[in-house]
Amino acid sequence: MFQMRTSNCVLALFFCLFAVTATAATAKRATARRCGVKQDQLAQRIFADPDGKHGWHEYRRLTDVPQLEAGFGELARVWKGNDGNLLITMEEPGEDFAAYTDYCFNKAAELVQISFEPRTAWGWGYREEGPITKGSIVSKTSEFFSTETGKPIKKPDTADEVADVGALKPRLYLQKSKLPFSKLLSQRN
Repeated sequence: MFQMRTSNCVLALFFCLFAVTATAATAKRATARRCGVKQDQLAQRIFADPDGKHGWHEYRRLTDVPQLEAGFGELARVWKGNDGNLLITMEEPGEDFAAYTDYCFNKAAELVQISFEPRTAWGWGYREEGPITKGSIVSKTSEFFSTETGKPIKKPDTADEVADVGALKPRLYLQKSKLPFSKLLSQRN
């Protein structure tokens, strides 16, 4: 029992540290700039599917969101940007990694830019960022990096294992209506 609580506490601390470093890093991303959003400001709307079983719900504050279940839970923060753009940051904690994805949708509700950053428990992450052209990412940035320093590194030995489970490729929602919580986006609270 003590060992299970300890490992849960360690896992929770691990993802809290990821959230802090990822939030700091996202403030400077080109995807947020393209959308006309400053991610250091509070999100205007927050959605979550904490356990992957009971569906998406909207929450007033980030602190109201139940703890996300590793490997199943997802969180989405939403900001309105310039010219009708919408920036959505999705966070997905896993057992050995957490993924952060920024989606910039234009006023026609089409995905125009993406930033994707999975971070592993082994001290490395991967970043990919760029505009969307013909349904694909045109990478302007694509590199492995140290989660401790944020600096680029060579491809880690464990990267192929992580890639085999699909963790190094973002989910592309080419239309805002394809987001798993899109019906909630159209509702006003």
